[in-house]
Amino acid sequence: MSQQVDWAGWLQRWDDQQAGYLPDREEQFGLMLDVVERLVGEPGRFVDLACGPGSISARAAKRFPQADIIGVDLDPFLQEIARQAVATERVRFAEANLRITGWDAVLGEDPVDAVCSATALHWLDPEDLEAVAQTLAQRIRPGGVFLNADTMRLGPDEVPRLDALAVALRDEIWAESHAQGVEDWQTWWEAAAAEPAFAELLAEREARFADRWRGREITLTDTIQSFRKAGFTEVAVLGQVADKHLFAAIR
Repeated sequence: MSQQVDWAGWLQRWDDQQAGYLPDREEQFGLMLDVVERLVGEPGRFVDLACGPGSISARAAKRFPQADIIGVDLDPFLQEIARQAVATERVRFAEANLRITGWDAVLGEDPVDAVCSATALHWLDPEDLEAVAQTLAQRIRPGGVFLNADTMRLGPDEVPRLDALAVALRDEIWAESHAQGVEDWQTWWEAAAAEPAFAELLAEREARFADRWRGREITLTDTIQSFRKAGFTEVAVLGQVADKHLFAAIR
């Protein structure tokens, strides 16, 4: 199948589609890797958490050519894109469910220097995020860093007017991007479903996510409190556009 599919093309199409939801996505990735480099130097072990098709992994491999990079995700289809388009001797991908205790076994025994994620962890429940933070606190070495560029509501119960404003601004950004012709999430997945070579992978994906349920949306407060409770020494937001935040936590 790998010879029949333009895997790199599908990864690029994914990146283009995702940029419709975060127009400064490339700059956010660059900033994330800048922060990693300033705090830990060139990481020996780097984790792309909830990696999808490996967008962060691909950029980290270019920035840190000596680093051992592992991308972790549950989606078998997106992981196959990553394996075909991004994987190298130093970049590998492993399947794991972040909602299940022990998912970090795929990381091996050694501590990691940096963990980065983007536009993925908002699918977790607040309780799941707290458990992930606890796990990362055990796996990231002291002085190591976690970074996440993602949607985090300001909190409809905490700051209702500001939360509603942030969501409205976000929706306007998305609408403007798609009005300019940027492919949206649904169209991308419909195109993937129309590709016969993907049928088996997409069937497996559907089976894995058939019972996925999400309760209350994660807020910025949930994130800050989860990582503070887990024992991270410094926790802060380094950037914000509407309800998209670049969140950082130093172990």
